[in-house]
Amino acid sequence: MRAEKETIPVPDATFLKDDEKQIEFNLITIQELNTWKVDHSIEKPHRLSFNAIMIIYKGKGMHTVDFVPHSYREGTVFFIAKDQIHNFRINPDSDGYILYFTDTFFNRLIVNEDLNILHEIFDYIYYPAKVQLDDAMYEDVLKLIQILDKEFSIKKDNYKELILRPLLQAMIFKLSRERLSQKLPLEQKDKSLYLQFKKLSLEHNYSVHVNDYARKLDVSSKTLTNMLNKYLGKSTKKYLDEHLILQIKRLLLNESLTIENVSDKLCFDEPTNMVKFFK
Repeated sequence: MRAEKETIPVPDATFLKDDEKQIEFNLITIQELNTWKVDHSIEKPHRLSFNAIMIIYKGKGMHTVDFVPHSYREGTVFFIAKDQIHNFRINPDSDGYILYFTDTFFNRLIVNEDLNILHEIFDYIYYPAKVQLDDAMYEDVLKLIQILDKEFSIKKDNYKELILRPLLQAMIFKLSRERLSQKLPLEQKDKSLYLQFKKLSLEHNYSVHVNDYARKLDVSSKTLTNMLNKYLGKSTKKYLDEHLILQIKRLLLNESLTIENVSDKLCFDEPTNMVKFFK
């Protein structure tokens, strides 16, 4: 009998608040974060328990998201979703703004169906981890951040969150438009299939195959692969294999789990099969 799924004790970056009355949104700089006393090193891989947007405004360097290193420079924007693993490489000559917020705060931005598109900003399967803004867009985003920062510094009252929400909405919409321009937009007829597949595949394990997903989604394997090839540039099997490797990497960060434990969680018949697959 396989072990039940349990929480992975990878170091978690939990939402930090100055006081219990603060709203679940924060805006700081990378260099400020580096001075905070937290229970893990921000330069070692850690998992977010919130969503974050990081905008670089000075210098160059590297930042790692889900084990993939990315270069950055002024105008680079990173999108890091809840439960993704990342780590900083602190460079004293570079800095950037970090806007982070809980799901609870984020969901309060979505006040009608038209705003559901905001969820797409943290779709790390469809979108790359970063985008490079052109000069005009970068200046617009900086202006919005400065207004956000000014409002955020005001002591909390009945109006603070009501003002912050539309400002953050506007910034996310501008960034979404920029990201969308770099990807083929999902056609309405494909969107439902993509979203259903994404939801199912997040818990993918070795015992589930392409045909199983196609059957659950009531489409042919060919239809599913054609859709993923169109938008992700890869077959269903290639996507599932890559996602499974990511899960293995995330689990192996937990020093309390053995290879046997990880193999069992992901439904490999034998640990040696997982090692062969991982290589």
